[in-house]
Amino acid sequence: MGDEVEGFELTRRGYDRVQVDEYFARLAGGTDPGAPPRFDIVRRGYDRDQVDSRIAQLRAG
Repeated sequence: MGDEVEGFELTRRGYDRVQVDEYFARLAGGTDPGAPPRFDIVRRGYDRDQVDSRIAQLRAG
């Protein structure tokens, strides 16, 4: 549907890229961010389904 950044496609209205990147950086650093995040919806954001799917995979172990 558009450009792909950090493994996620950019969509017309998607999750805030900075918030998503920070969330995954905390995960990669070994920090448990707690409850599933709530990201802001912005123009030219990450594809919501792709992000949600990746988070679900990581949380499932």
